[in-house]
Amino acid sequence: MKVLVLQSHLSSGPAYLEEPAARYGAVWDARMPHLEADHVLPGDETGHDAFMLLGGIMNAGDVAEFPWLEQAAELVRLFTAAEKPVIGICLGAQITARAFGANTYDLPASEIGYFPAQFTAAAYNDALVGQDFVEPLYLAEFHSQTFDIPDGATQLIEGLKTCPNQAFRIGAATYAFQAHIEVTPASMAHWVEASDKLVSEHAPDLPEHLPRLLNLHHYGAHDFCWKIGSAWYALIAERIKRG
Repeated sequence: MKVLVLQSHLSSGPAYLEEPAARYGAVWDARMPHLEADHVLPGDETGHDAFMLLGGIMNAGDVAEFPWLEQAAELVRLFTAAEKPVIGICLGAQITARAFGANTYDLPASEIGYFPAQFTAAAYNDALVGQDFVEPLYLAEFHSQTFDIPDGATQLIEGLKTCPNQAFRIGAATYAFQAHIEVTPASMAHWVEASDKLVSEHAPDLPEHLPRLLNLHHYGAHDFCWKIGSAWYALIAERIKRG
């Protein structure tokens, strides 16, 4: 099982998604075109069984400055057409939305911290999100942009605050999650500390309250990622079995 991974920052790796990956014996092929000039994306999907797109500080529409964003969107379309599983997280979700013609745009205020969300009615019959999770659902957010749901996609999770579009599925096995479902407590603490300007503008009380929030929500976040990740890798295994 070979998974292509688009990673934009050293501090934004698969994190909690590595645990279910080990269960399925997944092999990572991490490409970091923002960090390494020789880390180019493949021309098509034929050498990989699935595609994971992680977060980044750039916007999904910044294709003139970062041409690999458009290359990533084309790969999303190719993997989807081949029914090879895709999972986009934060920036990766926005790339996935743009890949199918949806708009991405700035939020009135950045979402940083843990925010309440709920499953849509369609979610309960879905292979990934139709499971039993710790509720109420709180998602780890760290973003300034959002996306519209593409035509033909199924919305799976909606936010209850400023960002309603939190997750969708398109096709058989292409998923997009605006929240950082993969984030660990250590990663969240690092991002908050390293993004002091953004945090001070949009979530000035977060550094003080973060330890309490992590205690409240890290178990549910880990449970969510383990189950979502395990189900996604199961889709890859099923697709490989089908050939």
